[in-house]
Amino acid sequence: MDNIFQNKRYKVILAIFCAMGWSLAYPFIKAGYALFMISSDDLGGKLLFAGIRFFLAGVFVTVICKVRGKKLDVKKKSDIFFLVLLAVVNTTLHYMFAYIGLSNNLSSRSTILDSMGGFFLIFLSVIFFEDDKFNIKKVLGCILGISGIVLINIEPNGLIFDNITFKGDGMILLNAVCAGFGGVITRIVSRKMSIALATGYSMTIGGLLLMIAGGCAGIKNPLSFNFEGIVVLGILVMISAVCFAIYNELLAFHPISEIAIYNALIPVLGVFFSALILNEPLKWQYFIAVCLVAVGIWVVNKKDR
Repeated sequence: MDNIFQNKRYKVILAIFCAMGWSLAYPFIKAGYALFMISSDDLGGKLLFAGIRFFLAGVFVTVICKVRGKKLDVKKKSDIFFLVLLAVVNTTLHYMFAYIGLSNNLSSRSTILDSMGGFFLIFLSVIFFEDDKFNIKKVLGCILGISGIVLINIEPNGLIFDNITFKGDGMILLNAVCAGFGGVITRIVSRKMSIALATGYSMTIGGLLLMIAGGCAGIKNPLSFNFEGIVVLGILVMISAVCFAIYNELLAFHPISEIAIYNALIPVLGVFFSALILNEPLKWQYFIAVCLVAVGIWVVNKKDR
């Protein structure tokens, strides 16, 4: 199985698959809020919903790894610190900041700021890892990716970044910073233990902490469980379990910049899936945005002769 993650041909397919999965999660999260009767101002309910999702996804990944006979292979007890750090940064803080920010910000601005996590990760990888060298291609690829993400949020005569607030924009930026450092910690953890099993444990721990955070924030109404809601929750659990497991394996075997740039596809594909599933409007600039992001990905991954 490791050969699949190491293979550069499969790298492209798997990275795009993860981006598609995470972009598909956006409309399903919105559908989940409606089905579980979570109001737009119920931050505690949203954190609880996210916590249940990641806790179940973590348990699923852990069970699959155990069935396949995988062991954590911790070499030192102190390495457990990095596993817990991964759970706190990459799951708990990451999504807690995201949901607080989304509750106090426009979705268009949140999409742009949230997408900065992938670009933060590219620049952090240059600092922390020797196999990721700084070059002009990575800068150009990031500029193209950011341009595509900004383009999908442009409205005629609209001011995108007026009335900046810490509770809104600040929280989304902190979420993006957590996403960047989460990728760096993932690479470090992969060198200390089995990244597959570490992914399962970290999501389980992180999901549990999110549920606790939801309880502390205050839940306005108990979650309304129903068949449709459980189906949507199941889809979100599978998206988290499969995509995080694959993505973390890719980070373990390839230069981070070559994987993180594919995250620029997430908000762009998200608007297409929202149009298909939620009947949201599909605008002409979305197609140009896809082209810009695609060129950015190609530039970052283009090998010098």
